[in-house]
Amino acid sequence: MRIPGNDGNLWVAAAYISGAGFLLAMYIVVGFLSARWLTERFDGPNYWVAIGAITGLVLGIVNIFVLIKKFLGAQNG
Repeated sequence: MRIPGNDGNLWVAAAYISGAGFLLAMYIVVGFLSARWLTERFDGPNYWVAIGAITGLVLGIVNIFVLIKKFLGAQNG
């Protein structure tokens, strides 16, 4: 379980994990803010905000899965 150029440093793994959490939070916030903007712009219903936040959550989870797959692929190589 090594990353090329990592030399077994656990801090790099910790950075990947904290980066994944930050990405997830940013996806949720961006989804929320963009849905709120669309709601105000087009005078839409308030549930658009919930849909935007959930969409951001789903996209963030997909991004984390891709990040984990990339991270584990780097360890196997």
